Amino acid sequence: MFKLITTAVLLLYTASYSFSDAPLATPDAISVKIESSKPSLTPYSANYEVTWKAGWFPVTVKATRTLKVSEDFDWTLSFEAYSSIADLSEISHFNVENQVILPQKYRYKTTGFLSKSHRSQEFNWPEKKLWLPRKDVWAQYELPENLQDNMSYQEQIRLELMAGKKQFEYPIAYKNRLKHYYFEVVGESQLKTKQGKITAIEVKQTHLKNKKESTRIWYAKDYDHLMVKLVKVRSNGDKNTILLKNAQLQGRTLLGF
Repeated sequence: MFKLITTAVLLLYTASYSFSDAPLATPDAISVKIESSKPSLTPYSANYEVTWKAGWFPVTVKATRTLKVSEDFDWTLSFEAYSSIADLSEISHFNVENQVILPQKYRYKTTGFLSKSHRSQEFNWPEKKLWLPRKDVWAQYELPENLQDNMSYQEQIRLELMAGKKQFEYPIAYKNRLKHYYFEVVGESQLKTKQGKITAIEVKQTHLKNKKESTRIWYAKDYDHLMVKLVKVRSNGDKNTILLKNAQLQGRTLLGF
């Protein structure tokens, strides 16, 4: 049982923020549709529940994600998951220029029965370099355009949806290498929540290497495009589901599932 709970805590991180890497696509494969209004982020605090279902033993863990104005940067995004045997925390500090997120600092940390792990990154945009403090080295690649860290791209997706974009891709700074994630909008649907029915925009990950894998995410269209649901199916059939329980968005409350 300890192993199951430990795995579930890790999956809170991997299912919510990490997706399958994909082969590079040509620029012509990425098309966008932009509306005239300029999107902008707003602060929020959201509570989620993740269920990892593998075989006969589903495991559920709770987590909190918060976006707030930062003292040193434009924004700070934090993710925290706690259980009786293990903790996980992740923080991204970033600026926003012309509706594009520029990550500045990133930190990932696990404690408890989880195998202890610490990662951090510092982005030097003027020189297009990435510093890895824990290893005391520079990453072996130049910072590409639209680069995101392992958290910030989730907020960039919200900006893309606010702008009316239908397809988008991001290079992701992961440890000492780059990953590439691709997404496209599937459409809109009505989700039944404790708030009542809400309009959600469904997004799926594309360019997956394994056809048995899938990741679909739903964002609340009328609530600043906050993520309300995520379903990830792995190649072995394991299924991870993340559901919003409740959120506070600048004086508004959104009740989830």
